[in-house]
Amino acid sequence: MKEVFISFAVFVFCVSLTLFSQFNSPQVVNAAESEIQFVQKTPVVKLEPYPHVVIEDALPQDIYDQLAKEWPEGPLLATVPHDNGVCYRLKADEMLKPGRVSKLWKDFTEYHTSIDFFNEVKSVFKDYIKHENPTLGARGWAKKSDMIWTDCQTVMHEPVTTTTRTPHIDNPREIYAGLLYMPFSNDTAQGGDFEIYNSNNTVNAVDMKKGRQIFEEDLGEVHTTVPYKANTFVMFLNNSAQAIHGVTPRTNATMRRRSVNIIAEYSRQSRNQMYSINEI
Repeated sequence: MKEVFISFAVFVFCVSLTLFSQFNSPQVVNAAESEIQFVQKTPVVKLEPYPHVVIEDALPQDIYDQLAKEWPEGPLLATVPHDNGVCYRLKADEMLKPGRVSKLWKDFTEYHTSIDFFNEVKSVFKDYIKHENPTLGARGWAKKSDMIWTDCQTVMHEPVTTTTRTPHIDNPREIYAGLLYMPFSNDTAQGGDFEIYNSNNTVNAVDMKKGRQIFEEDLGEVHTTVPYKANTFVMFLNNSAQAIHGVTPRTNATMRRRSVNIIAEYSRQSRNQMYSINEI
């Protein structure tokens, strides 16, 4: 029974994405229709300003609670912090090592860096991901010949009150990125939300010195804000330089901000990328 339960736990996040297919197929709507879809509680692929999905209560509560209980804080704090010492990341290459994290977290990582999960994402976004069953592997474990690298990272930020991620785009080699929010149950801070932006112009260049930050003249208004809320999952396609996003500052923050990043990107050896951009 335990093995069956764990097996289900491995696939359960995939099943949450596959909720799209439980409604026959993913629904694609414009902004005017989104309110209706929210009332119906039907998962929606939104195309504006770029393809993305938001799922509340992404995992069954018992699975989410177990992952939160087994959060690998010790291994995270043992890593070298990034972003001026405020961000810790435990990447798949570490998560997959024997004994590094709990079995549930290891299984979770294995699935979300697998070809099966890649194909689940492809089924959700359909024509926006071109490749069928590409050679693929978890970053750090992949073969040099693999076309795509995947990653599943537990991430923890120190309780700063300024944002560490102003409006920016990701690496052009990135195909998709997902975030699962896992705040401490007694975290009462505000902010730390994920923001999706419109663009004023076609983005042709970014400030590489500031983490591919968008220049002010290209940055539009906030289109969507996804609250930093337990068990909320947001995923977007990095299909153009218009995929601008950022994180809001936190107020009254006393606890670390926790999330899981799920990523697929073209390997450097493949020489592929989703779009071209001038990195200044």
